[in-house]
Amino acid sequence: MADSDLHADPDDRAAPAAAGRRGLFGRLFGRRRKSKPAAEESFAAAMTTAMADDGAGDDDADLIRTITGDEDETPAAPAAPPRREGFKHKLFRYLGYIFWPPFLRGDLGAVNRRMLLGAWTCVLLLLAGAGGWLVTTGQSLPFLPGSEVVIGVTRLTLPPEARLAPEQKAAVKAPPPDVGRLPSGLLVAPDPMLTELTPRGPVPKIGSDGRQPWTAYARPVTAPATRPRIAIVLHDMGLNQQLTLLAAERLPPEISFSFNPYAQDLKPMVERARTIGHEALLDLPMEPFDYPSSDPGPYTLLTSLNEDENIRRLDWALSRASGYIGFANLMGSKYTSSPDHMGFVAERLKARGLMFVDIRTAPKSVAARVVREAGGVYAYSNRQIDQQPVGDLIEARLEELERTARVGGVAVGSARPYPITLDRLLAWTGTLNAKGFDLVPVSAIANRQTPQ
Repeated sequence: MADSDLHADPDDRAAPAAAGRRGLFGRLFGRRRKSKPAAEESFAAAMTTAMADDGAGDDDADLIRTITGDEDETPAAPAAPPRREGFKHKLFRYLGYIFWPPFLRGDLGAVNRRMLLGAWTCVLLLLAGAGGWLVTTGQSLPFLPGSEVVIGVTRLTLPPEARLAPEQKAAVKAPPPDVGRLPSGLLVAPDPMLTELTPRGPVPKIGSDGRQPWTAYARPVTAPATRPRIAIVLHDMGLNQQLTLLAAERLPPEISFSFNPYAQDLKPMVERARTIGHEALLDLPMEPFDYPSSDPGPYTLLTSLNEDENIRRLDWALSRASGYIGFANLMGSKYTSSPDHMGFVAERLKARGLMFVDIRTAPKSVAARVVREAGGVYAYSNRQIDQQPVGDLIEARLEELERTARVGGVAVGSARPYPITLDRLLAWTGTLNAKGFDLVPVSAIANRQTPQ
């Protein structure tokens, strides 16, 4: 060997061997290679060979042994036979590969590739078997209603029917849809079971279970009918939004609101009033005697129109809001005095389960009588309490309403949302309980009056 090789830096001679080292995946999954001798051993072997080739004597050989540290080396004892691993050792080794693989610490030389792959294969097979068992047998597991099964990170909530046999499930009847109620106790509107979708929008209808909108959307009354009852209907609501909201918040919720169908933002106002607790109706524009000097609007029901056109206008009014119990006439002195035309309205409202409240704008109104004869739901106003919006006159009309209730057991008063009317109503309603009267929504007086 040349002198240049003898005096070369051992790190330089070890460089080619380092260049052939394998990467992480190569060391983990590739064929194992035998470890090469250390740099010092290679250097000593090279020196011995070189000296032997050059005929070096025993002194040089002794010098080499002194440098390499083999001077006092004694022969190694024979290696003991490898100890055979028991089942416990193999089990702990497999668990170690699963929960703390050596390659996570960078100790690639300690990885037994076959055992590592075998351990993880067993884990995957166990998980797959457990998942398949739960999927195929989960329906017959004896879980309690609402119990939960946790599979890995997935949470499955089993319904109460999961513990029932197929024939038992067939016998379970689906409960009726629970629409829910507002904090005021009124039913949330619209109820899908009481709604029909039309080109103009959703309109009320009688449900397949027999429920009618006028009772479903009514304000509940729990007090027994042992005392005289008085109902107040404020009509023409919604045109003044600020005044309407003020009335809804200040007046007792037993007062019913009838909204003008031409009001802007009608649906939110109806919903707001119902949320507070007020029962809702809609005003139905009808022809007065002095039409068109007094004009209830472009969708007024007229005695001069054919039935198809009046149906079209009525359908428009039906679609204006949700959650109302029926209609009260807006003007309509001439229309409510015509039995034939009121018969058409009575039949249409009866078919949809809606109530009609006659404001009695005409002394000879036949509206309540016609609705009653048609089998519909009705009420009528005994007094228009603010026909003259003066404080003393309003109080006088309210006293007349009390006398009517004492004689007949029930009475209905109607009014408009004038500020003076709202003030007098607020003060008057606070005295009714002490006087022996119950203030109730107008639906609580349905069909309890006798029209003339």
